[in-house]
Amino acid sequence: MLARFTLSALLPALLLAPAGAQNTVRAEERMRYQACIAQSGEEPAAALEEAQTWRIEGGGWPAEICEAHAFIGLGDFQMAAAILEELAGEPRAGMVNAERVDFLTLAGETRARAGDTETALEDYAAALEIDPYSVLTLTMRGRLHRDEESWGALERDAQRLVDLVPENAEGWYLRSLYHLNTGDLDAAEADMEAARERAPERIEILVLRGDINEARRQAAAD
Repeated sequence: MLARFTLSALLPALLLAPAGAQNTVRAEERMRYQACIAQSGEEPAAALEEAQTWRIEGGGWPAEICEAHAFIGLGDFQMAAAILEELAGEPRAGMVNAERVDFLTLAGETRARAGDTETALEDYAAALEIDPYSVLTLTMRGRLHRDEESWGALERDAQRLVDLVPENAEGWYLRSLYHLNTGDLDAAEADMEAARERAPERIEILVLRGDINEARRQAAAD
């Protein structure tokens, strides 16, 4: 699986204050946000306390994002996803659609980690309604389809990724998995090789190569 992505790269809109004396405040708020996100991975209980205090102090939706990350760190995936879904569904002042897509994509991944596949797929669909070209959303949904062995749905997302970002290994890798699991070993090998050309050291692609070779061995034995 892809590692859990974070939203620490976002520049919260509330930090876009006027130039001059407020620049110092803006920098301090940005540093607080980044520190809280980092803490959520190392000390999630402390990060949750910080995020909730910051929210009460008027930290706005960046504080809520940090709160969601803290809940993820604590393993409370449903609470984290609920916060992210609410933020995306009821945009705050200054929030842009790209951020809503990120929130919904992280919510979908979080729901999937909790075993709530149906809601995860709803979150991914909502994100793609906002931005049909979100590579990250298509990737995460495709991987969920892989885990659920929904091969037809996997093929559709994999093909979309190949069309959108042919230079990226992900679509080729996912499409190879589709072919392998539907019995087309030649197509599986061709797509696996395309993925390997783009990411030669990626372990899961090398594992896939071994799986294809094993499938060929078994087919020959039969």
